[in-house]
Amino acid sequence: MDISTCTFSLFYQPVPNIRREAFEIEEKLGGYVKPFQIHSIPDDAPFELPRISATTESGHSSLNIAAQSAQVLSRYDDSFSRDFSKSLDYSKAKALELYAALTTMPSIQLHFTGLAVQLLVPASEIKSSPVSFISDTYLKVSSSLPMSDAAAKLVYKVDSDLYLNLEVQRIVLSDPLSINIGPDGITVVKKLQSGNEEMLAVSIDFNNRLAFNEGRILGCDEATIQRFYARVQAFLEDGIDAFLKNGEVKF
Repeated sequence: MDISTCTFSLFYQPVPNIRREAFEIEEKLGGYVKPFQIHSIPDDAPFELPRISATTESGHSSLNIAAQSAQVLSRYDDSFSRDFSKSLDYSKAKALELYAALTTMPSIQLHFTGLAVQLLVPASEIKSSPVSFISDTYLKVSSSLPMSDAAAKLVYKVDSDLYLNLEVQRIVLSDPLSINIGPDGITVVKKLQSGNEEMLAVSIDFNNRLAFNEGRILGCDEATIQRFYARVQAFLEDGIDAFLKNGEVKF
């Protein structure tokens, strides 16, 4: 079982002209390739479209800032993906940096925040095809038809203010692409890997949007970020086995 990605998100009162803050944000965030990319879209474009983006110098994390949200997504290689604590600590450091950079801006009024983690479990590890595993563990349906795909999404209320979203689905990882730029132009080669194994993808999304939806804007502070990462890590260490073995959610 590996951690594939961690995504930390901040949602705030829309700032349509946030592109004008790009240089200030860039100065406050270290470890990213600079200059940041500023997207040429009008202020009245849909607020969810990214206005500013960047990647870390290592290439492991990407930053996207839109008019109403900011996300930092971290991907992991073999040296991190099996170590839940190490992976979450890396993501948390990026989350705290992003929070510190944005909250010094008077225009940012935080609404809610969230942490999403995706796990990948090989079919060989669950000793079943992901489709059969999802059907047998999380779905109560029967049919004489062969099931070709399956997914399940579960949403729980936690502590009256928080949402826990759990989603399981089948995925097959695509073959990597190699892009070469030479005197004769650009060539794109797909590196075929024999027998790409089906994977069970488990997504854990923990956020305080419930309070926001009910008119109780909790916003976010450093303590909130620390608490979110601690609870998700506890679930990965103590709850994920029960969720996979018998469909029990202990959070």
